[in-house]
Amino acid sequence: MSNRFFGVVPALAVPFTGHEINFTLLSEHLERLLRSGVDGLFIVSTTGLGHAMGIRSKLELVKYVAENRKSAFVIVNVASIEFEEIKELVKASEKCGVDAIASNVMYYFRVDEEGAYKFFTKVASLTELPFFIYNIPQNTGYNVEPKLVRRLKKDTKNLVGIKDSSANILQIADLTTIEDIAVFNGADETTLPALIAGARGYVSALANVFPDLFVSLYKAYTSGEHSRALELYRKILTLAVDLKAMPLNFSVYGSLSAIYGKDFALLESFRSLREDEVEKISRALSKYGK
Repeated sequence: MSNRFFGVVPALAVPFTGHEINFTLLSEHLERLLRSGVDGLFIVSTTGLGHAMGIRSKLELVKYVAENRKSAFVIVNVASIEFEEIKELVKASEKCGVDAIASNVMYYFRVDEEGAYKFFTKVASLTELPFFIYNIPQNTGYNVEPKLVRRLKKDTKNLVGIKDSSANILQIADLTTIEDIAVFNGADETTLPALIAGARGYVSALANVFPDLFVSLYKAYTSGEHSRALELYRKILTLAVDLKAMPLNFSVYGSLSAIYGKDFALLESFRSLREDEVEKISRALSKYGK
């Protein structure tokens, strides 16, 4: 069941007007990503401000992307600290015909291994859809270790993969040894090392900005053009270092504003970019000819 999930998967950035999704600009962005040849879309994501969206916006986003994703597979992050909201989003995801759901552990309220085990098994049991673990320890305060994934694989019928954003290559390599688990790297700085370690692909924030670059890297590596893959990875690493010198959402949203010539805006509860951040983004984009 995990074999259908592979390749380049942007963690879809979502533009807002106030607290409403700007579907006009989202349509333009989605079309650009699909035209570049991405394989899938990870939505209601950290990059897309999913954890800060209200349930109505989440439901609108799932419906819109499911109807406009063309041949790309769609994974919906259903994570919430409110379990009734998780159930509602799972139900809507099923109705819209997405390909899988995902969830990080409970956040704000910290968990241990038993807490994470109970939470993941409960979320997975809500649906027949394939289920992905989303490991982002720097935000949740808990690292999902391979031993827990092995336990969950044994005890759940629909666990097919993990998006691991730990940037820990040893951990990713260990995860790839678990049978029938699709491992997706979630840290842009480790795209190529993760593929070499056995990852099936990557869920990327910066693929929103440079989809052609991330698609080219994946194609070069999987076709055996390893020198070309290394060349492309070095470009990605330079861009990641430059752009991640500020909060990630600022770098992605600021870059997309520059590319589209329109305000690819964060939710209004976030602060605006400072002038020095806009200048850093401009310099980084100019290195790549944007």
